[in-house]
Amino acid sequence: MLLQGNPPRRFVSGVAALITCSAVILLPWIAYLAASLPSSVTAWHWPLAWVGLDAAMALGLAATGVLAIRRDRRVAFVAASTATVLLMDAWFDVCTSAAGRPMAFALIDMCVEIGEAAACLLLAWAVWRDASRRGHR
Repeated sequence: MLLQGNPPRRFVSGVAALITCSAVILLPWIAYLAASLPSSVTAWHWPLAWVGLDAAMALGLAATGVLAIRRDRRVAFVAASTATVLLMDAWFDVCTSAAGRPMAFALIDMCVEIGEAAACLLLAWAVWRDASRRGHR
């Protein structure tokens, strides 16, 4: 299995190069999107998009909590992923909010979600730090 043992150095270098190239290729695509996307659109599945994102947050937070209570080292992966989803949700909440009261609520929610994401990342860091002190990989 690919994830067991140490993968060959050449494989890791190749994957790292591919990921780095992907990041570079995204730069002109981002510039194109910034220049060409309309300022507003109608999304036919808008409720599904938000419900799905919030469900992913809830599942991630629940899994992070359960794994942390069990002191399972895999919590680091789940916590880091959950932090990413929380930050994405905060970004989209603010970017899609109307001015006034909706924006104020989005900004308050953003602060809460950034705090939750920070807690998840701190938990992930603490787990890996503790594992490295014990000699686990």
